[in-house]
Amino acid sequence: MKKEGKKSTGLGLIIYMEWIFPIIDYYQSLRKSEKIFEVVLPTIIALICTTVYLDNGKLFWALKGFSNIMPTAISILIGFTVMLITLLLTSGGENIKILKETKTNRVLRNESISLYQGLHIQFSHSLFSEVFLLLLIFFYMFLYGIGIPIWAEFAFMVIEIYLTLNILFSILRGITNLYFSFFKQKSASG
Repeated sequence: MKKEGKKSTGLGLIIYMEWIFPIIDYYQSLRKSEKIFEVVLPTIIALICTTVYLDNGKLFWALKGFSNIMPTAISILIGFTVMLITLLLTSGGENIKILKETKTNRVLRNESISLYQGLHIQFSHSLFSEVFLLLLIFFYMFLYGIGIPIWAEFAFMVIEIYLTLNILFSILRGITNLYFSFFKQKSASG
């Protein structure tokens, strides 16, 4: 949301661009080990898998099969992520208080962020990635009817595998963070 009195500049004058802030916040808040786990590792796996399919002449079939099953899987992931965000934002009580009070060593816009804020940023990024992946698959299916060159198929496959792994790894890290935040509190008090 824009602050009162603040004017949009550049592309923001023409089209809504505030959706990009959660994505930027997400990448700025990642530690080096998390970047390797959620960005570098999925990129390497995506490149290797796509190259293996290409070398075996199966890239078209792999991409077609992937694009046929992924809309359903992504829809389930979108529902799961929306549920996580809804639970995080609407829940109250002692557990949410713990998340809000647990400060991380991450700094965003010159302020230390809490685990609650970090999880919100992370789950928002996952939701954005899931929607983008779904739109990308629909775009591929549109182009499929027209015919697309092999380099475009290669790019689609790399991006689709990367996004799928990035989403899954991000959700895994978010759930792990929740687990350990409550595990610490229980261990300290028990």
